[in-house]
Amino acid sequence: MYRIAIDVREVRKVYEIYAQPQDRVKQLLLGRWRNYHHDFHALKGISFSVRKGQCVGIIGRNGAGKSTLLQILTGTMQPSSGQVLVEGRVAAVLELGSGFNPEFSGRQNALLYGSLFGLTSAEVNERMPAIEAFAGIGEFIDRPVKTYSSGMQARLAFSVIAHVDADVLIIDEALSVGDAAFTQKCMRFLREFKAQGSILFVSHDMGAVTAFCDEALWIDGGELRYRGSAKETCERYYAFMQTGEETIREDGGAASQTLPQGARLLQSVQVRVSDATLDTGAQHIECFGFNQESRRHGNGHARILDVQFVSPSGQALDFCKGGQEVRVRVQVQALVDVYMPILGFIIKDRLGQPLIGGNTYHSYKHQPMPARRGEFWAVEFGFCMPILAIGDYSITAAIGEGTLAEHEHMDWMHDAVLFKVIETSIDGVLVGAPLDLIHMRHYTQDAS
Repeated sequence: MYRIAIDVREVRKVYEIYAQPQDRVKQLLLGRWRNYHHDFHALKGISFSVRKGQCVGIIGRNGAGKSTLLQILTGTMQPSSGQVLVEGRVAAVLELGSGFNPEFSGRQNALLYGSLFGLTSAEVNERMPAIEAFAGIGEFIDRPVKTYSSGMQARLAFSVIAHVDADVLIIDEALSVGDAAFTQKCMRFLREFKAQGSILFVSHDMGAVTAFCDEALWIDGGELRYRGSAKETCERYYAFMQTGEETIREDGGAASQTLPQGARLLQSVQVRVSDATLDTGAQHIECFGFNQESRRHGNGHARILDVQFVSPSGQALDFCKGGQEVRVRVQVQALVDVYMPILGFIIKDRLGQPLIGGNTYHSYKHQPMPARRGEFWAVEFGFCMPILAIGDYSITAAIGEGTLAEHEHMDWMHDAVLFKVIETSIDGVLVGAPLDLIHMRHYTQDAS
């Protein structure tokens, strides 16, 4: 039987809105005879439950009541009526920097923040090295928070909640201000946390909700408008935002490749687009260098020394474009004798979702390339760069030994290279195909 982590029953929140400050005094003195305010219903009888180990997204327009609901769940606000039951310790990142004293250092705020979640000073101090390492803000940990960027504040806040032994995590747009490497680190933590805890994930990023959440709640006008799978809920919400209707149109079959009977062709234009796309800058990608400080794991029998984008001629690339022939070069040193190496890479988006990748196994399984201790490998993976959406991306590189079905990681390096898509020609998808051809025809239907 499933254990319930969060149980919300008929929760309502009503605010008294006064037109003028003096109306508050009138209400206090004369309220028995008439009201000097009108009621604003922020929440209108919302009910739902979240099981242990479940991740539920919350979506909706600004002003829909999401933040009010989260504040009630965390105990910072009381409902006007209804009941909220939460099993275990709740940790939340709500408004950016909430709970921080701007005059205190990051370390002092971590102590304060930890105490808000029920930890003693001794417990926070014991976990401080791990908090510092997760935040990755260096010497800024001992500087006043008022000197922090929004991304650094998000790093500190998330680092603390990652180390408070929470049973329920509530994340409200906290990952929208971090860089790609930190966002992926947070997503890895959240995926691990799902095994033993529950998550409420609030975001306007429908792709993130669909990819990460099991189910989603759509809140509109203070009411729970729909609950279902994350994919279906986001599709209904998107359809409503575009058309004002929830209905998702399902068209019939694909269009015929030939003109309908009786049609008269007016114009036919066929365009070769691959060269044009490259020339017009429809996809502009900025590539950064190898990040030696990236998080890595493995048995240490080999070490990744360098990862970079290069051209087919071997020249390192600072910029590239979708549709361009590129190569990912990975250089590795064997620290012991290795007999059946497998080298590979994965390109991930800012949420850590794998988009494309490859490895050497199938090409070299019948002729492995062993190396003695102290020797090196250099492998280049050549491919046509896909068209990517605007945003931050990274390359994860790895070397293992064995087979795909049974192998051991020697060195797995997250975020070895970061790159940023500045311009793009796609919209609404994660990855676009570098098209060779677009053929558009214009015709009219002759009267029968």
